[in-house]
Amino acid sequence: MPSRPTGSASRGRRRATRALLSIAAIGITTFTLSGCGLLSGSDGASGDSSGGKLEKDTVVVGSLPALSQAPIAVAQAKGYFADEGLTVKVQPVSDGPAALTSLISGQNDVSLGSYTAPIKAQATGAADLKIISEMMISVPNTMNIMVLPGSKIKKPEDLAGAKIAYSAPGAITDIGTKAALQDRGINVSDDQFVRFGFPDMLPALQNGQIDAAVMTEPFITQAAKNAGAVSIMDAFSGGTADFPVAGAMTTAKFAEENPETLKAFQRAVQRAQVAGQNRAEVTPLLPQFAKITPELAPIVELGKIPTSMDASRLQRVADLMQRFGQIDKKVDVSTMLVQPPPLEQNSTGGA
Repeated sequence: MPSRPTGSASRGRRRATRALLSIAAIGITTFTLSGCGLLSGSDGASGDSSGGKLEKDTVVVGSLPALSQAPIAVAQAKGYFADEGLTVKVQPVSDGPAALTSLISGQNDVSLGSYTAPIKAQATGAADLKIISEMMISVPNTMNIMVLPGSKIKKPEDLAGAKIAYSAPGAITDIGTKAALQDRGINVSDDQFVRFGFPDMLPALQNGQIDAAVMTEPFITQAAKNAGAVSIMDAFSGGTADFPVAGAMTTAKFAEENPETLKAFQRAVQRAQVAGQNRAEVTPLLPQFAKITPELAPIVELGKIPTSMDASRLQRVADLMQRFGQIDKKVDVSTMLVQPPPLEQNSTGGA
């Protein structure tokens, strides 16, 4: 008869489960700022463009439709993954919790989203996740506090007592907004914030459930176009300017077991990041992967596509999380990074 788990083991599992549920909750936002899927394909003997043997030739990437998916879309469209001998399948996920669960369980190999969930997992010991690529950095007007025209709220100082929609506690719409407000000497209380999905924020403004909403793109542009909504503050400004918005993550297990596959994936993404410096390479793809209209594609604020992974830049996320009590100890983000091979070693040659 199998032995029953000891009390301490049982309690340990319960703590791990609670930690994962907490991390998954903030993941709802993280993956929006940025296709619950099949297991990846063959465990292959394919060779990548640098001559190494791939441990597997199909990589499954979990993602919500998000602007931060741009480098993956460009790499697909321009054949960069194919050049590496890879088939990359983007599997839609319903929300952040589904994306995180699918990654940790091994159902997906890579997930795209914000860094808050993997950093919290690292801090709590709930999972060992690795950051393998930066996908997007904020630019002005990619996360704004929005109000309807005619609102009594005209400036950030008018937010005292207002009901403000955000996507999830602990997400960047929470801690990033509070940091930007504090930089202006403005303090808002936690009980002013109300949780809404991004698609539900504009209807909530219109029916009076909330007074203001922290929106990201493309919802900012949609709200402005469809309802004349206006911004009273850019939340990615001051101390949160040029903030790391989203990246690609995998598990330490996947990284350890598939080093050549991971390098091939990173090389293809790097080439796409270089190509993506030209907005014209990205705009035609937006309706397909971000699920926005062709009319919005040229005018939505895209964010900056980085061409390298910067530990000091990513450390800002962990430090902000600690400042607002989302983690209770300092996390050295540099230990979570799996740096891509230098771009000049890419034998396929440039973008």
